Amino acid sequence: MRSNDFSLAPPQAQAGAYFLGANRYRSPLHMLGQLRRWPPLAKALRRAPGYLWHRSYFEFPDRIGLFVAFATRDDLMRFARTPEHVTIMRWLIGDGESSPARGGFIRILTADEWGYTNGEFRAEDGRLGMIENFTPTSEE
Repeated sequence: MRSNDFSLAPPQAQAGAYFLGANRYRSPLHMLGQLRRWPPLAKALRRAPGYLWHRSYFEFPDRIGLFVAFATRDDLMRFARTPEHVTIMRWLIGDGESSPARGGFIRILTADEWGYTNGEFRAEDGRLGMIENFTPTSEE
């Protein structure tokens, strides 16, 4: 069912904005440097206004990534300005050759105001069921 009420859904479904990023490190030692710096950032993240959820991921052999859900894009952008985030980014970027990362990316994703719910995630009732009509694609 189409819905714009995700109040019963998990925090990932309630987010209006998402951060997706990953870094490729120069060596395992540099990856350990990231892990050493993560706890203060994680603590700040969990207490940030609008924070809803996050997951870190590892891709063998040299990549660590992060996916974070925020209530709004403004909440995400405010977190990017926190001292903890600025500190880890300065370390990560370094000054060219001294950077622990060989490369990385950041994507900011936003959620449409409506989406689809099913079963226990439906705010209006708990029925299961398929939607009758899908949203048209850009060609339809």
